[in-house]
Amino acid sequence: MTGLRFFYGDRPHFRHEFEQLRELTELVAAADLGGPVYVVTNFLIANGEVDCLLLLPHGLVVIELKAYLGTVHGVEEGDWRVVGPDGAEETLRVNLFHQLRTLRFDVIRRLLRIRDEAFPQLDERDLKKVAAWGYFQAGSTYPPGQIELERVKWFDIVAAETLVERLMLVQAGFTLSEREMDAIVGELRVTPAEGLAPASAEERADPVRSTLPPKEPAPLEQALVERMDALVTRMEAIPQAIAGLARPEEVCTNPPSGAGGASTVPGGCSDAVGPDETETPLAEQIRSFVCAEYAAPARREGRTEFTISSGEIHRAMGLSNRMPAVCGALRSRRLEVLCRIELVEEVRSVRVRENSSTNRFVYLIK
Repeated sequence: MTGLRFFYGDRPHFRHEFEQLRELTELVAAADLGGPVYVVTNFLIANGEVDCLLLLPHGLVVIELKAYLGTVHGVEEGDWRVVGPDGAEETLRVNLFHQLRTLRFDVIRRLLRIRDEAFPQLDERDLKKVAAWGYFQAGSTYPPGQIELERVKWFDIVAAETLVERLMLVQAGFTLSEREMDAIVGELRVTPAEGLAPASAEERADPVRSTLPPKEPAPLEQALVERMDALVTRMEAIPQAIAGLARPEEVCTNPPSGAGGASTVPGGCSDAVGPDETETPLAEQIRSFVCAEYAAPARREGRTEFTISSGEIHRAMGLSNRMPAVCGALRSRRLEVLCRIELVEEVRSVRVRENSSTNRFVYLIK
């Protein structure tokens, strides 16, 4: 048996989330992982909410809960999808690899913030060995031939059948004492609890469930949804219009689609990115430009990180209507390898398009 200690930032919002957390903690408690193991749930961090963080004596694991059942398909770029037992296919709302990488970097940054005071004996490189996994419904699988798990060692897809086996293999190269675990939860500002924070009486079922077909909205509900969509669209236009007034040279014309023709979007371009957008000669030029004009000077100056915006690169290279290509190149793994840097986070304004001139990218220098 493994002793567990519980902490939380918020109560679960969805019934499936609470059920998955209960399943996960029961599996961990029944295993022989040493201990104690700290279970931290539903807390906010820089770029999102962490569903679950496990603090084990020999490492940390960020876990993102996914209420999908089936065969999981996804790689570093592009959509992620799950093919259910009945053959029905669902697309995840976000790229799971990107989501986990962002949350993992946020946790690492918080660890580094308290390293000198809380655990100065631990090597900074070891502290960066935080794992990040997607936890799917029992019976789900992630076939080989997708992300190379032997090379991307921090990433994995697990379910009830594989969780404990993978946890037993976690070895970050250090041992955390209870005092050091207490320092981590103190930095996260979470609340201790006797067990899992119970779901509220108003808990709701998650509308996205892979085993159930989507429910058709009633006419009144559909009308309200359409009104809300229209309102959101108008709100989204505000920051883009402001950006266009500030930098009129960045006004972009989206390529014609169907009979609707072209449309102008101030401050950003269409989010449509071709399947080979990061493989084009332009993408290589963008990566070379970033290495020469930003990464190399920052390294010479002895800095540990630097920040650039997509609009800054777009203007400096004299590009027109190529914001998707710029953002794609700035997010690409090839840029990290070429420049020997690590993308820590991508900061976007509220309700901004995915590929906007206002997106800021923060990189660590290796």
